[in-house]
Amino acid sequence: KALCQQEGATPFMLLLGAFQVLLARYSGQQDISVGSPVAGRQRGELEELIGFFVNTLVMRARLDSRLSFRGLLRQVRESALGAYAHQDVPFERLVEELHPARDLSRGPLFQVFFALQNAPTAPLRNQALTLRPMEVDSPTLKFELQLTLLDSPEGYQGVLAYNTDLYEAGTAARMVAHFRMLVEALVARPDAPLASVPMLTVPERQQVLVDWNSTASEYPRGSTLPEVFSQVVARFPDKTAVEFADAKLTYRELDARANQLAWHLRGLGVSTDSRVALA
Repeated sequence: KALCQQEGATPFMLLLGAFQVLLARYSGQQDISVGSPVAGRQRGELEELIGFFVNTLVMRARLDSRLSFRGLLRQVRESALGAYAHQDVPFERLVEELHPARDLSRGPLFQVFFALQNAPTAPLRNQALTLRPMEVDSPTLKFELQLTLLDSPEGYQGVLAYNTDLYEAGTAARMVAHFRMLVEALVARPDAPLASVPMLTVPERQQVLVDWNSTASEYPRGSTLPEVFSQVVARFPDKTAVEFADAKLTYRELDARANQLAWHLRGLGVSTDSRVALA
């Protein structure tokens, strides 16, 4: 919130920007469009009316790995303010005007949804009636991914819903952890290039940098490479050694070609410690 005050932005804009950074990392794309709801109650006299005024806005960001998060936040701010200025245009009208390529398996213009609920949710009490919000599990989802956050006295809480045809539970859990890491890192270093900001958790960094790189193995240190290779040729002469496109060489064939090349190089005057250029 302190960073938002510095940049004249809202927590929604900052969290949306961080979510778009996450989506860019996962997808490898730089043009990220996310859907978001807007209450549609711009006038004070609409606040107390019962009815559904909600519209859907499309928040688009173009991410450059050299851009800082502070720079991205300013871009997201301008994009959001532009969207708010035209929030009365129905989403259906937007789709009708833009004529995007339609696919029955996904929604038009965006497939990921983001919402930040910051409206008061205290129970409403009347003389004989008390109303309070109740969470309901829904087995269906309108979008491929849907992140819903709530600004509460304890901090930001939320739910990441996902299409189970596309994502596994473990993937969604990692995505939540990566989002949290990104938000913390981006806020801590808002002027650093986006590409330099980490999203891996400490256990994941240990796994990638240390555990998966623990690949040391014993080998005959007193032998030369040609000697070791000749032993492999003797053990697996007909197994595939090299593949490229549709071509394959067994260890026997590779050994024969290596010998041919060696004799050719010797015929050209190549000997021990000579330098041979490869094109």
